[in-house]
Parts: sequence; structure tokens; C-alpha cells
Amino acid sequence: RKDDYGDFNTLVERAKQARELFLVIGPPGTGKTSFGLLNILREELLEADTSILLLSYTNRAVDEICSKLKEQGIDFIRIGSEISCDKAYHANLLRNKIQQCRTGDAVAGTLKDARVVCATTAALNSNVNLFKIKRFDLAIVDEASQILEPHLLGLMCARSGNADAISRFVLIGDHKQLPAVVQQDAAESVVEEPILQDIQLTDCRHSLFERLINTERAAKRTDFIGILRRQGRMHPEIADFPNRRFYERENLLCVPLPHQLEDTIYPSVPSSAQQTLSPLGRLLMENRRLFFPSKNCRQAGVSEKVNTEEARIVAQLLKTIHTLSGTSFDPSKTVGVIVPYRNQIAMIRQEINRLDIPSLIPISIDTVERYQGSQRDIIIYSFTVQSRYQLDFLTSNCFVEDGKVIDRKLNVALTRARKQLIITGNEAILRQNALFKDLIDDMPRHEI
Repeated sequence: RKDDYGDFNTLVERAKQARELFLVIGPPGTGKTSFGLLNILREELLEADTSILLLSYTNRAVDEICSKLKEQGIDFIRIGSEISCDKAYHANLLRNKIQQCRTGDAVAGTLKDARVVCATTAALNSNVNLFKIKRFDLAIVDEASQILEPHLLGLMCARSGNADAISRFVLIGDHKQLPAVVQQDAAESVVEEPILQDIQLTDCRHSLFERLINTERAAKRTDFIGILRRQGRMHPEIADFPNRRFYERENLLCVPLPHQLEDTIYPSVPSSAQQTLSPLGRLLMENRRLFFPSKNCRQAGVSEKVNTEEARIVAQLLKTIHTLSGTSFDPSKTVGVIVPYRNQIAMIRQEINRLDIPSLIPISIDTVERYQGSQRDIIIYSFTVQSRYQLDFLTSNCFVEDGKVIDRKLNVALTRARKQLIITGNEAILRQNALFKDLIDDMPRHEI
């Protein structure tokens, strides 16, 4: 190692020493991209004439990588089109970088001289001819736990002349957060061939990252696995439940950052004004985690993916949060709402419109899948469900590790909040799931 990366020194050293492959597990808020990817990249760039490929599955994720590179003043080429790339990085697109090139040699020279190249796995798989011009010393794959094997195996096997097109791979992800989106069900995806099962290839819905993690652990090898252990997102009270249930205490520690040390959730409210707060306002001031049970509101002819009672509760919470936040309220940072169904988004929007508070209109209300990778100071999670069978959908991304049920959807929902986590749901139905029951029992319970 040629530089100092603080808490990331060991990770950078191990990634650099790996001859072919290194896996980095990054639990929520541990800085997989901001620190893990960037520090490994910075160390690699200290070696003379190295070329590094930075990959992810979605254009949004690649844009995030590009933003970090811009912040660090690292030049790069982006593979892709202007349609799929944020405007801020259009100048870095290969097609724009080579506009002034008059010969094929000049084009090849531009690509050869680039030390950092960014792309989605799909874009690179569609442009494998670039390996005829350039080979890479290292590929760092971000959000690797959401990338299926076919999207990576071709790149891992690619050749550039008589050598591997990419010498080494670092895969960064978290198999305990949401996996790749797959249309096939379990019956269609199961792998029955013994020779494939022997290498932990048991389900085609699993990512290469997850299979490699399982393979290494089955063989009791950890030399090629690194874990980011310090998270800078959640206050310790919010991190406690996912830490115990999904990561174990020793694997998810606070950095800590200032907001993880604060006692006050809403500093904008002066002590003199706290006595005049509404009962709901005092609850929010005093509790970082709260559960509000919702009543059964099923109506004939109305979709069960809509819960009017919970929409009302969410709107009341948002109104109170807006009041407590005062002038510090920021729609893009202060609060967000997570729901399992898109139908519920429209219902909550209707309730917000009735409040006539313009600042609440732009807040993010979205599904768990869309919230992965995002964060807010305060998160409200509306379970929405009104029937027992709907629990199957909520728990569709579960697996068992070391005897513990790992609920990926719940893990993502609970770990988006920095300062406060609020949950509302039908208690009688939720208690029919052991993990949800434990969550409710672990949180202060109040009525609205």
C-alpha cells in the first residue's frame, strides 16, 4: 500500500494483494461506493500506467460512480449514450471524447490513454471490441449483489490478444440487501445438476457475488472476502435491530458521525416551545423509533394494495414532521416514505394534497426496490397490507443464513433512515410473521 486510507487500510491492502478476485461485503451506510470503491481505485492509480474499469448494473449507479470521480478530480471515459447518461457526464462519454479525432489511431490512442473507464455491464458487453484496443489491470464492480452471473462471466472470460482482457476483479455488494430482479419463479430457476450444486450454483436467480460468498464460506475460506464494518448513516438506536437480526453486533458499528451522537432529533424546536407541542409532536420529539398500528379499512371493490387508514396516518406524521423541522425542512433530505405497492403512493399523495403544505409535495414516496441506495433523515414505512396472503409478497426476498431469517426487503426499508424511523401497519396481520412480530415488540407502540 502506497497511501493512507484510515479505517480502509486493511481492505485496500487485501484487495490489492488478491491475484484474481476479491469480494467486499458492504452493509447499509458503510460507504461501498464513497469509500470502498474510491479508496481501492485511488491506490490502484498510484501504480504507473494502470487501467481500471468501473462497472455497475444500472446507469443510475454508474452516474453515482461518475459523481464521486468528479468530486475527486479523477478523469474518466464513460461508455454509453447521452440518453442513458446524466448531462453532467456527457463530456466524458467516449463518443464525445473522440469527436476531434481524425484517424482510427487517434481514436485508439484516446481509449488507450484513459486510466479509468466507467460503464454498465450491459454497455460493456455490447462493446467488447474495445478489448481489442485496451486491456485492464482491474475491474471494480459496484452493487455486484444485484448482477446475475451471465452479465459478468463473459467479461471475466474476455481476452485481449493472448492475455485476459481484465486481470483482476473486485466485486462490491451486500447479498443481504435486494437481489437482482428476475421474472422466473423458484421452480423455473432451481438448479438440479450435482456438478453445479457442488459449486453452490443452486438457483439461477442468485448473483455471482452471492454464489461466490456462499462458495467461500462453504469451504471455510475468508481470505478473499472483506467486510466494511463501520456505517455512517443510522443513529445507533435505528441500527440496533438490523444489526442484531441481519448483521450481528460485531459487523455493523457506528463511525460515529455527529448525527450518530446527537440526543436531539429535531434541534429546530426550542426547549421553551416543547410544552406547547401536540401529543404526536411530543412523541416524535422523544422517540427515534415508533410503531403506529393501523385499523382494518378494507372496502369492497377497492384494491388491497391501497390502505386509506395508513395514508391518513402517514399524512399526519408528515404534517407534524414539517412543523417540528421548521426552516430546516428540505424535501430532498428531511423525510421519505416507503411503501410496498405503487398503488399506495397515489393514496398518500392525495392525503398530502389535502394538507395544503407545498413543501411536502416534492417529498419522495416510493417502493423499497426504488429506495435501495437512498437515505433520508426520517423514514416512514407503511406496510399497507390488509390480508394474511399479502405477507408472502412482503417476505418474497428472504433466505436463511446461520439459522437466521434474512429479510432483504425489511433490511433495506429499516436502514434508509439516519435520525428517525417510523412504521405503521396492521398489527394483527404483521404479528403472523415472526420477524415482523419481533420488530413490533422492539419498538415503542402508540396510536394516532
